[in-house]
Amino acid sequence: MEFMKKVEEISKKVGDTATNTYNTVANKSGKLIEETKLKMSISEKETDIEEIYEEMGKAIYDSYKAGKDVGKDFTKQSKQIDKLNEEIENMRVKIMYNKGLRTCEECGEVISVDSKFCVNCGKKQKPVKIKEEKKVVKKEDTVVEKVCPECGQVFEPTANFCDKCGHKF
Repeated sequence: MEFMKKVEEISKKVGDTATNTYNTVANKSGKLIEETKLKMSISEKETDIEEIYEEMGKAIYDSYKAGKDVGKDFTKQSKQIDKLNEEIENMRVKIMYNKGLRTCEECGEVISVDSKFCVNCGKKQKPVKIKEEKKVVKKEDTVVEKVCPECGQVFEPTANFCDKCGHKF
């Protein structure tokens, strides 16, 4: 009997260790996948900006050649560029946040996301806010996992709340 109890204890410890290892690997893999997707999105948005720049340049020249005032013609494209740049910055903040980092609002120093003050300039830091992306899921797509936009924890698609920070999905 004693032997069987020890075997059960060892089996439970091995099972718990395997579960913890799996959860850690899944969490890190999820963050790496998310970072890769964000970097790809940044690249796509930077390409979109370059295309808008080219359109603007051609249109400015065409307007100029036609003798028009070119000042007001490009407000729409400029606003598109501003929006894309804002989206890129939000993705960069999210990549840093997933690595446990942020930049100081005052001096730009890279510091821990948990830092209340900058180690370089001493400026008090505001909490990092991560904008949650609205995902459009097509019927043929199936959600394999959920990633908490606040802390980066990975969950099953049925999870309603993050068990680490309490964020509601």
